[in-house]
Amino acid sequence: MTMVRIITKKVKGKEYLYLVHSVRHGKKVVPKMIKYIGKKRPIPKEEFECMEYSFSNQDWILTEIQDTLPYTEHTKLRKASTLYKDFVRTLDVVSREKEKEKFLSIFIANSNAIEGSTLTVKETSNYLFHDIVPPHHMKKELFMASNLLDAWRYVEQNTSRFPTHEDIHTLHRLVNKGIEANEMLGRYKKVQNYIGDIHTSSYLFVEERMDALLRWIRKAYRRIDNFEVAFQSHIQFEIIHPFVDGNGRIGRLLMNWILMYKEIVPLAIHVRHRSKYISALENSKRGSLKPICQFCAEEYQEQYAFV
Repeated sequence: MTMVRIITKKVKGKEYLYLVHSVRHGKKVVPKMIKYIGKKRPIPKEEFECMEYSFSNQDWILTEIQDTLPYTEHTKLRKASTLYKDFVRTLDVVSREKEKEKFLSIFIANSNAIEGSTLTVKETSNYLFHDIVPPHHMKKELFMASNLLDAWRYVEQNTSRFPTHEDIHTLHRLVNKGIEANEMLGRYKKVQNYIGDIHTSSYLFVEERMDALLRWIRKAYRRIDNFEVAFQSHIQFEIIHPFVDGNGRIGRLLMNWILMYKEIVPLAIHVRHRSKYISALENSKRGSLKPICQFCAEEYQEQYAFV
């Protein structure tokens, strides 16, 4: 028996759709409205399945606040962050800026490459920091690079405070300017999206899911390791998939905001590990948070390996 269904109501001669579920009162079964959908229209089966998915909370996997990795792994991660900060402190001003540009070129090129961009790290560096436009690339790829740099700078300027809905909307505007239609920029999705054939949170529930995620992060900071907060919240963000486009890039920005808010150096996920990354995300979507945490921990230690 379906937990929820869609009903039509006529108001002043016009028909509107509502998501409802049945509540039993004695012998009577009364439909209780959950969400207003909008004007009457055909609802694809997949869209309705996402509504069921969210109504039954299958799109929320942060049901407990607990570490998935042993404390020895957390110690290694903290040591890697500390060693890198110590290394940067040994550099002169110019070298420190070059090191920052190096990280940003790696982060931006790889984050965009995960989403299909073909700009290399060197091309990204030349374009963003030396005004050399790489030939034979689509304009969208150049927008993706400069946009992600702008979004990173916004993150960097604001990591002294906890992120808000407005910050996440701003990141979306910055990441997708010139790529997505202006009316969609900085707004949570109002239509359904999917990750291939995988369901994401219904657009009817996305605002409350994002609100729950931000509340969870605040609470989790007090109860589990800060790396785990960043890694676990990343998979939850990707399940929600709150925007029509740009969710991967925004999710990786937000993960680093959560790290840098706790004065931990950031993570760049490499496109050469894309299949492992996607596999970890998909495995975690089935309910186990460990795969994505393990992947991110390994990626982090590889990035900040010192002899």
